[in-house]
Amino acid sequence: MKKFLNGIDWYLFFPYIILCGIGIVMVYSASAGMGMLHQGMAQSYLHKQILFVIISLMIVLGMSRCRFVYLKNITFLMVAILTMFFILIALFFWGKSINGASGWITLGSFSIQPAELCKFLFIVYFAHLFWKRRFLIAQNGALRTFLWPKKFYPLMFPVVMIGLIFIQPDTGGALINTFIILVMFGTTITSKRWLTLYSLLVMIGPLALYRIFKKPIGLFFANSHHYQFQRFVAVYNPFLHPQSSGQQLINSFYAISNGGLWGRGLGNSIQKMGYLAEPNTDFILPIISEELGLVAVIFVLGLLLMLIVRSIDIGFRSNNIYYSSICYGTAAYLFVQTLLNAGGSVGYIPLTGVALPFVSYGGSSIVTLSLCLGMVMSISRIEQHQGLL
Repeated sequence: MKKFLNGIDWYLFFPYIILCGIGIVMVYSASAGMGMLHQGMAQSYLHKQILFVIISLMIVLGMSRCRFVYLKNITFLMVAILTMFFILIALFFWGKSINGASGWITLGSFSIQPAELCKFLFIVYFAHLFWKRRFLIAQNGALRTFLWPKKFYPLMFPVVMIGLIFIQPDTGGALINTFIILVMFGTTITSKRWLTLYSLLVMIGPLALYRIFKKPIGLFFANSHHYQFQRFVAVYNPFLHPQSSGQQLINSFYAISNGGLWGRGLGNSIQKMGYLAEPNTDFILPIISEELGLVAVIFVLGLLLMLIVRSIDIGFRSNNIYYSSICYGTAAYLFVQTLLNAGGSVGYIPLTGVALPFVSYGGSSIVTLSLCLGMVMSISRIEQHQGLL
């Protein structure tokens, strides 16, 4: 253990450990009633979450010693990408449907979501492409070079895979993967002017357009019965549909309102008692707010912000485009997943069913996040030895 902790980046490790600890406590609090109802034991979800965290810790510490030998091997990457591609296709025929999405593999009492691993694969895949300077954008004619069709052949499998994830349907997973790739492309732009424009388009453009057209979108899908479209209707005004599409969002509002600044006390949530459908996963943040208050929500989001900022800082200080791309991709992953979860809980954006990083119940999410965080910690260790941090 001392070997693994030697040279570890505590600015990453401490927030990670605290978030996992909060996750264990809150998963137990949020799911005790569900555990008794569905599995006859209040601790059923707790035991699994503890196992997930132990596996996560082993992955983080193991990846923090990673030398990136295999991850830089294009043959290894292509085999991994192709394998995941065929798994995503197979899920349409043999996958288990959970909450309307057929993207799950069931192994006994555990369910695995292969689409989660795509986030890790895409980060290392595109980092390798940029490291080989295949997509490195020159100072002059940045956008013109960027749009050359012959430059897009390495994008074929990732684009198709994102499409497969979207039609599972897993809108949140498709959005997260797309955002990760767009951010990583932005890191190769050397012109400050084009980088600023690109950043505004990617970071602010989609949210701004959605907020402008929120009402027309909600009215357009008002008569649709598809649950994904109904999420747009709900976020426009959930109180117009209190017994259907708006029910979960209304209960989320009640949970946040009930908690106030300091909360009702650990274990005293009302909304987790059958009102919120997924209190231990998608809606764990409102449960934290109801039981521990707004202060706890700010604390959790602050810890996630520390992980994001530290990842960006490590990438910014690195002189290696491969390392910096991995750091920026991981930061983008953490940022957009937190945004989708928190934004959906407060009705700022439609619900997408994504987990709150390191806090929500679920093995696939925490394992993938741990792989990415472990890589950033390994890069931090390497940069420390080189005197860059």
